[in-house]
Amino acid sequence: MLLQFWLGAILLLTIASVIFLVPFFVSKKAPQKNNNDNRNLLNRALYDVRLAELENDEQQGLLIDKEKIIVELQHNLLDDINDKNITPSKNNSKFIWLPGLFLLIFGSIAIYWSVGAYQEVNHWQNTLQRYPTLQAKLFNDFDVQPSEQDLRDIMLGLRTQLEIDPSDADGWLLYSRLGMVFKDATLALNAVKKAYSLDPTSVDIVLVYAQLKMQKGDEYSQQQAQLMLKKLLVNHPKELEAWSMYAFMALEKQDYVTAIARWQKMLTFENISVKQSNILIDSISYAKKQLAVETNQPISKPILSMASTEKEQQNTALDEISTPIYKVHISVADNVPIPDAGFIIVYAQRVSGPKMPLAAVKLVLGELPLSTTISDANVMMQGMKLSDHSEFVIKARLSKSGDVMNKKGDWEGVSSVIKSGQQATVNIVITDAL
Repeated sequence: MLLQFWLGAILLLTIASVIFLVPFFVSKKAPQKNNNDNRNLLNRALYDVRLAELENDEQQGLLIDKEKIIVELQHNLLDDINDKNITPSKNNSKFIWLPGLFLLIFGSIAIYWSVGAYQEVNHWQNTLQRYPTLQAKLFNDFDVQPSEQDLRDIMLGLRTQLEIDPSDADGWLLYSRLGMVFKDATLALNAVKKAYSLDPTSVDIVLVYAQLKMQKGDEYSQQQAQLMLKKLLVNHPKELEAWSMYAFMALEKQDYVTAIARWQKMLTFENISVKQSNILIDSISYAKKQLAVETNQPISKPILSMASTEKEQQNTALDEISTPIYKVHISVADNVPIPDAGFIIVYAQRVSGPKMPLAAVKLVLGELPLSTTISDANVMMQGMKLSDHSEFVIKARLSKSGDVMNKKGDWEGVSSVIKSGQQATVNIVITDAL
């Protein structure tokens, strides 16, 4: 490719040079003789016109000395007529075009060298030549630690390969991980999204995708990450890394009871190492201390809402994964004013009986319509699960303040009655003012 570039550059410079030299070599023979003949004819014509005017003046009696005037006209005519051939002057500077030609060629090369992308193209070509060696160094030689430049070169070579073969899911996953190494979250997320679209069943791809969703930080991304991990754990119930991320999500929400249950579940796996067991034990101890501080209870006291036996703890964790997840699509009627800032509060409620929300999700108001999910992971109180109710409704409220209590100025929409385990998306249109 580099050779093609230089051939193209030489061809373009050659064409430009030819165009530049054409004016210097085209013969400009001025028609000197024709110009002289035309001038003589014009002078004679003027002479004849003047004679005609004199004849006219004589007939009117306006002339005194006609012969003298005619003699003067004849002398003037002789002075104006040029019967000699004029020899054009020759320019002896035959090579005056050389400086301009040199300036065109070397000036173009100098400008491209200074402001063009020659260095980048050259580095790219060299990297492609070294890419197989760099791959072997990264994946086969575990004793060698690749440098930052090596990783950047691998990233450049990999991106070129993905341009050639965009259907390589593993390649996109590696490209995402390299983006994470260099703390480019946007690049990493876009790459793993591409990998997930190619192979949504890959455990490694789902784990990286969920991790990046968690790091994004917004509520919707957190819910998507949780949903992805739940689905993954249904098919791979002993995937340690998925359980670890799943427990960490609970810890981030300060849901210490759930985090402890998930860590204790991991301790029952056969493939767990001693080092991993010690880390899990330390994590459980930390969560119990935090829970004791919040509840003002001694650490040794049983944790409220937790299963009392190991078997019950396992069942609790597994039940949380297997419970239904309801997809909710929220839109707003045309007559509803949408504030510049606010919140969308989505909550499930009994069809009859107490109106306390069973589960709730609070979203920062963004582009509408929007979608979210609601499940037992969003319950308002421990021990009161959404999955325990055979039917319920889901409401969506557009709120300026984000207060869970009904306030004047808020708008709300409600779904039809939902049966437990319903798979279809729940559509809610916000239409009613409170």
